[in-house]
Amino acid sequence: MADNGSGGSYLYRSSKAALNAVMKSAAIDLAPRGVKVAILHPGWVKTDMGGPNAEITVAESVSRMREILATLTPGNSGSFFDVDGSIIPW
Repeated sequence: MADNGSGGSYLYRSSKAALNAVMKSAAIDLAPRGVKVAILHPGWVKTDMGGPNAEITVAESVSRMREILATLTPGNSGSFFDVDGSIIPW
């Protein structure tokens, strides 16, 4: 929510907001079972959607997301992580 400075893209943004809310709830509900949940922003990736001017390749995005998953703890489970590992505020 805090990252939206341009408006528009209503359906895309609302679907992502719903997905993030579901994953946050899942993190809370699954915590007693020891399950950790990560919500990941892959970055601006050179794909059909991201286009050729995007910042990182698919391989770089996946590598960074794997690094984030390796640091996931019960304390940060349910957080929305940017591709650089920082937490994106809701």
